[in-house]
Amino acid sequence: MYSQRLSIFSAGFVTLALTASSVCFAQAPAPSFAKFAGTWTEDESKVKLSPSFTLRFRRDAQGNLEEVRGFDAAPLVQPVRFDGKPYPIDDPSKKSTIVWKQIDKSHFERQLLEGGKVVTTRRIQISDDGKTLTQDTERMLADGKKSVVTVKFRRTTGDPQGLAAIWQAVSVHSTVPDQMTYEPVGNRLKVSTNQGVVYTAPLDGKPVAVTGPAVIFGTMVALKLIDAQTLEIAQSRVGVATGKVTVAISADGKVMTSTSVNLSPKASREPTVTVFDKQ
Repeated sequence: MYSQRLSIFSAGFVTLALTASSVCFAQAPAPSFAKFAGTWTEDESKVKLSPSFTLRFRRDAQGNLEEVRGFDAAPLVQPVRFDGKPYPIDDPSKKSTIVWKQIDKSHFERQLLEGGKVVTTRRIQISDDGKTLTQDTERMLADGKKSVVTVKFRRTTGDPQGLAAIWQAVSVHSTVPDQMTYEPVGNRLKVSTNQGVVYTAPLDGKPVAVTGPAVIFGTMVALKLIDAQTLEIAQSRVGVATGKVTVAISADGKVMTSTSVNLSPKASREPTVTVFDKQ
């Protein structure tokens, strides 16, 4: 999903969403979120990308290249060293490492490893004029199939050549459509994706951890039920609010629309919108 495919959970940002109700479950029967139950497949033709959907590379005080991932409100800063060696990132639970390689002046590759196993491989190509960037992210899905997500970006700020810049997404395509599954588990809701991202949360606004391959360490969500067809998800990282996603089910119960807003102070409030069809 793109509520920051907003792999926010990966890097892209993937994403998930649900929210608000002052009604307790003793008063609200289980069918209150029954319309969300099932598996939903994204209709990629209907995606609308926020200006906040970006890649960010910068130079540190010593001039070294680094990547800023996740939301500005609680970013994860990772070193970019083109020596083919693994470097640890901020994830004590998974012992994650990244390996960067520069193929030539315009082609780059980064692998993310968890416990020594490759989780994702990103291949980046910058156009000859330096104005556009294409990123292909390859991963194995939960069912064992390979998925490649291609995102095209345009340079908005930074150096005229090379990676150091803020790159805004202009299009996205996946060889395998994103899928989300919602399963009632007692008075909780289990949310999972075909990328292996999963969490189970009560609908009382209390945050729970999001787990799965390539999920940024410290990512949490809190769910609240607004009504029988609307859920809201508050996203956070290490206790800092990062985003809000509203999920709405159509009147006929066949279409789910996810609207994701980046809550970082300087970010655009224009949302990313993704649409899913019920299977």
